[in-house]
Amino acid sequence: MYSNSTTIVYMLVYVDEIIFTSNNPNFIKSLISKLNFEFPLKDLGPLDYFLGIEVNSQPNGYLILTQSKYVRDLMAKTTMDKVNSISTLMVSG
Repeated sequence: MYSNSTTIVYMLVYVDEIIFTSNNPNFIKSLISKLNFEFPLKDLGPLDYFLGIEVNSQPNGYLILTQSKYVRDLMAKTTMDKVNSISTLMVSG
């Protein structure tokens, strides 16, 4: 995390993946440009999926994080998406 009187930046790193988020888009552009001068980078644009988590940006700046795609993919991989649901014998509550 980096912060000064007007800018806050968070950098999340997982192996060779880096996510930047900030209240100052120009600062991020400058930071990426400087890093790209030192290291080869590939800017994938706005974040929408990372480590099994879907990221949906809202107009108010909030982010909604879900794992529904991960669950659907996992169910398809294990062919659980083809099964029929049944009632359980377990008492609810």
